[in-house]
Amino acid sequence: MPGPRPFAASTWPERYAQPDAGAGCSMCAKDFTAPDIGWGLLLKRGVYGNAYLWRAGRVRGYVVVVWTGGHVARLTALSARQLAGFMAEVTSAGRAIEAHYRPVPKLNVSLLGNDIPHLHAHLIPRRPDEPTPERVPAFAHLDHDRQDEDRIQSDAAALRALLAHTGATDAAGLADDAIGADPPDPGAADRP
Repeated sequence: MPGPRPFAASTWPERYAQPDAGAGCSMCAKDFTAPDIGWGLLLKRGVYGNAYLWRAGRVRGYVVVVWTGGHVARLTALSARQLAGFMAEVTSAGRAIEAHYRPVPKLNVSLLGNDIPHLHAHLIPRRPDEPTPERVPAFAHLDHDRQDEDRIQSDAAALRALLAHTGATDAAGLADDAIGADPPDPGAADRP
């Protein structure tokens, strides 16, 4: 009986020789003051990162939160306060996604950096009507094609409104109620 097959040898892309250096980082090259970075529409400019509604792919509500405090390639490079602040902003974006795109039975949050070695979090709403809801979505499903621009603009406006009420941080640092607060229910006023 043959043993397990060994992994095929591969090499990391050149940009991984020194990922912490940030040389040629496509995220660092973006203008984080702009309302549109080409890849996505700004939803919220945070203290630690900006949330963007992604245009590409076939997953409605796919949001990426990008670290904006200089080049950082690894989550473990952050201080405890930076980590708490960034993750609170990621969580706020996730709550807004769940509130707007109901029902969202599962929200995948991925911090990979395999393609772009700059700290960013992928927030991927999952739905039971997907072809393979029990599996991690293929990035081809997230990157290929382009979503309808009118719908993206409408969704971005709704998500911005939700994020205005679920702010995770303030200019002084972490807000006291940033973690664990329930998101607003946009339909509560319509129910008895």
